[in-house]
Amino acid sequence: MKTAFNKKKINLLFVIKIIKYFIIFFLIIFLSYIIYDDLKNKKRYKNVVQEFSENFNYQFKIYEVNNLYKIEKNEISKIINKYLDQSIFLIPLNDISNSIHNLKWVKTVNLSTNLKNKIKIEIIEYQPIGLYAVNNQIFYFSEEGKIIDQYKENNNEKFIIFQGNESIKEANRLLKTLDKVKKFEQFKIKEAYYINGRRWNIKLANEIMVYLSEKNIETSLRNYIKLVEKLNKSEIEIIQSIDLRNNEKAIISIK
Repeated sequence: MKTAFNKKKINLLFVIKIIKYFIIFFLIIFLSYIIYDDLKNKKRYKNVVQEFSENFNYQFKIYEVNNLYKIEKNEISKIINKYLDQSIFLIPLNDISNSIHNLKWVKTVNLSTNLKNKIKIEIIEYQPIGLYAVNNQIFYFSEEGKIIDQYKENNNEKFIIFQGNESIKEANRLLKTLDKVKKFEQFKIKEAYYINGRRWNIKLANEIMVYLSEKNIETSLRNYIKLVEKLNKSEIEIIQSIDLRNNEKAIISIK
């Protein structure tokens, strides 16, 4: 009888021990979760800082944005207004910066605070150098070859419309060459077509198509100037195209 009693006693102690360990394990998990949740959300920290800021006027109240030409100020307001009245010490500048950076036309953005009540926002916008036509749509693009935004007709803007695969990658090189040939500005290029990933055809405002050399674009442009300076207005008006791919000669097609 005594042996059976001792076995029951041992079994009972074992069960109690298991329950004890289970309770301890559960408490450890529960406390760990509370600590993790508190650290993750920084609830207590945020509450203390917010209360301090409200008592001593360290709340985000105003923001300043530099002059912008393409970006609407209300787009910035939509992002930043939800943080108004929060503690200036709790404003997530990185999150705001990333949200602003995702807006069209934003090239770089920098945020700074006076650690009192104001945030200063400095934005550098992309500068378009031309228009890119694709799939019956026209887009602004930058010097880096980045498509910025869809084009909205503006009579004050005069950009060349580029077409053809990889044309926006090569556009900057063409524009720099055009800039070298200052006198070519008077002919006003309307469109530029990148042909077979190798060379350019350009259409002028007077609808004349000029076929440029693959390797000697500048020479082709200067040859065009020399040619048209020898022609009178009526002769120029009947020209449909001028082939200058061979820099030793010009082939003129009449309308």
